[in-house]
Amino acid sequence: MLDEEEHFQEQLKEKLRNYGERDKEVDFWLVVEPKFLDRFPNITKRLKRPAVALVSTDGNWITFMKLRLDRVLADQFEAETLEDALASNPAELKFDKPDNWTAPYPKYEYGWWEPFLPPKSSNGTA
Repeated sequence: MLDEEEHFQEQLKEKLRNYGERDKEVDFWLVVEPKFLDRFPNITKRLKRPAVALVSTDGNWITFMKLRLDRVLADQFEAETLEDALASNPAELKFDKPDNWTAPYPKYEYGWWEPFLPPKSSNGTA
């Protein structure tokens, strides 16, 4: 999702902009290699690695995003704490540059997702 979904970045940036204008607290994050994946073996075996999850406390928005993104596997769970929902395993993100980029827009820059990651203390890398 981080390297291939052509409109994913725009969707997240727009939501972040909207929240900023309304002075609303962010309730969505990207979690790279989330620890909670162990709870979903039927989904985990179908994932490319490293995996990324879009996590939110807003179920309606998650449904909205699922309908707009390609290659999405969805499930839900109730975490005991936000910290549990945002916990991740260490992962190295590497993407190959395509030899022939044919889309009419520029390729996303590496790291565009960083503003959407949980605080460092939540993902186990602090």
